[in-house]
Amino acid sequence: MKHISAAAISMALSIFIASSAPASPLLETDRTDTDFSLFFSGPGVEIISQGDEYSEYQWALRNTGNLQRTERKLNIRTLDHINVHYGENGIDGIALPPLGPSNYDAIRTNAVAGIDINIEEAWQLYQQAENKRPVTVAVIDTGIDTSHPDLKDAIWVNEDEIPGDGIDNDGNGYIDDVNGWNFISNNNQIYVGDEDSHGTHGAGTIAASKANGGIAGIADSGYVKIMVLKALGGEDGKGTPESVIEAVRYAQANGAQICNLSFGSSQSTPEFESAIRDSNMLFVVAAGNGNQYEIGYDIDKYPVYPASLPFDNVITVGNLMFNGRLDESSNYGCASVDLAAPGTYILSAIPGNAYAYMSGTSMAAPMVTGAAALLYSGRPDLNLTDIKTALLSTVHKLAPLKGKTVSGGMLDVSAAMKWNPS
Repeated sequence: MKHISAAAISMALSIFIASSAPASPLLETDRTDTDFSLFFSGPGVEIISQGDEYSEYQWALRNTGNLQRTERKLNIRTLDHINVHYGENGIDGIALPPLGPSNYDAIRTNAVAGIDINIEEAWQLYQQAENKRPVTVAVIDTGIDTSHPDLKDAIWVNEDEIPGDGIDNDGNGYIDDVNGWNFISNNNQIYVGDEDSHGTHGAGTIAASKANGGIAGIADSGYVKIMVLKALGGEDGKGTPESVIEAVRYAQANGAQICNLSFGSSQSTPEFESAIRDSNMLFVVAAGNGNQYEIGYDIDKYPVYPASLPFDNVITVGNLMFNGRLDESSNYGCASVDLAAPGTYILSAIPGNAYAYMSGTSMAAPMVTGAAALLYSGRPDLNLTDIKTALLSTVHKLAPLKGKTVSGGMLDVSAAMKWNPS
């Protein structure tokens, strides 16, 4: 009869359960796959945007500390017996007795007031700004539901293309690319259905229209427009490096200044890296959601691309919880991850005129993208290099982020709006 400690059984049980559960196709589970995968897994504050009733659930905009997350965790010590089956390589099976409520511990995470992106003053400063400039944000992702009421007025329009005439009017090689392009199917169908939830959600965070009954986007949809570039899709939400490279080149050629990349891979190619490095756009990138168990890791040591690219035109973003700590699933890196932004339980638009919560660094990156677009539009005295400097040098410093990020802090939009380059 072999004996094993409760702690060892608990660890083995956790590993066994995790490895036995089906892996989410939305996580970076295939470490040798060169395709890019999405970075997400699938309340209660005051209304911050009048006319947007759902903004009361957008804790990232105003966090009053009235949130709590409760998780149930199995307490191994409460079980009467556990049958452990051993194989040649150790434990290969665990049989548990019937479980009840008393076998679980409630793990509570409480919000901390003030852990938000400090947007209200930034909006006021933006409204007071003169000579606002238009900004085009390329969202290279799944497609986007461009008919969503919170997004229909925030979509980029190619004014040089005549819709539906079947002619490449502007001679750029893409026929009827009125709002963007589908680089998977090589056509102008930039929205195909529910598989485009991820891109729609990110677009809502960046520039959802205000005062129209839904949520509030960070940037002003009157000046900031979303270029829809569908380079990921299908049941697995994946896309090839070639599709993403073509999307990057399209975005730059058609005037985008800022590009959101909420995906990644453990592999990269020289062609992809040069497409990012040689672009004049500012890229905002998700840091990634950890390993197959959704435990974040150091991407300085174990790179993720494009998050780990050391280029001056890349901002990499980690996922901040409402208590001021990185979510346990968020990747980190004192050289690779520039700052953190809210990314857990983020409410935004999804296809079908609907709204939903999503969590992950995919939700954190659009927070920074929206802030960058707001700043670039409202501060015409700044160039894109200045925008990155402003965002990183004005972060709200948080002790748990020291040594985990370059800046040691979280996004502070109002402070960035007031940044003085001198």
